[in-house]
Amino acid sequence: MMNFIEKFQHIDRRIVYTLCILGVIVPFLVTIELPIFISPETKGIYDTIEEVPPDKIVLLVSSWDAGSKGENWPQTEAVIEHMMRKDIKFAIMSHTPQGVGFAEEVAELVAKRYGKKYGIDWCNFGYLTGEIDPRPMIQALCKDIPGVVQKDIRGTPITEIPMMKGIKDIHDIYFVLNIEYYPKEDWIPFVQGVYGTKVGFGSASIVSSAMYPYLESGQLCGLLVGVRGAAEYETLLRTRGLGKEFIVPQSIAHLLIVVLVIMANIGYWASRRKK
Repeated sequence: MMNFIEKFQHIDRRIVYTLCILGVIVPFLVTIELPIFISPETKGIYDTIEEVPPDKIVLLVSSWDAGSKGENWPQTEAVIEHMMRKDIKFAIMSHTPQGVGFAEEVAELVAKRYGKKYGIDWCNFGYLTGEIDPRPMIQALCKDIPGVVQKDIRGTPITEIPMMKGIKDIHDIYFVLNIEYYPKEDWIPFVQGVYGTKVGFGSASIVSSAMYPYLESGQLCGLLVGVRGAAEYETLLRTRGLGKEFIVPQSIAHLLIVVLVIMANIGYWASRRKK
């Protein structure tokens, strides 16, 4: 028996890879439901959007690209679905060229479900410089939105877009939500710190730990953490999207890693005991 347990240290890598592949593929072939518990940081984003007054808009800063699409797309889709469901007007902008197209693609996809129209329910400011240092752009945008943006991605002057009538500065924006691999922390001091406007982030899981101090201090009203954040948000919306689709294979793969690590340690313990 001890000899068998000792072999846990030396499981063939082909077996490990096969188990990982099955753990990822099977959930896409068979519907598997896992219990999803709502974290306070996800609930913070949801509650903030629920509170948006009818005379203000949401600024969705979607600066993610293909590298973090697996996590940021589900987050963006869930939030946009919430806003369209609640008839909340929002404007998209991006610090990266790719982010403009991705966010607009998501908006168009969700708009078909709710019969929403561009220019009336949402608009897209397009790419606004600031990937390296967004501070000058953020400060200027807060003081004069039409002067900084001027035209949307379709070439229409901002002042001629129906939903932008009366939107002049940061005081007309209730909530700024920055979704990308590592959100720009500059939104916190220059928007939340100066004007008191609510700021939230959506980030990749691996970098999310850096955002929690801002949550604890109250500078961030909420945080969407990777696919987990998207799945939790979909649970609040009582819908099933990419978040719930992706969280199952991810959870199974993580669980498999934990089990393999435990088995290897048991094997090591058995070999030490044998000696």
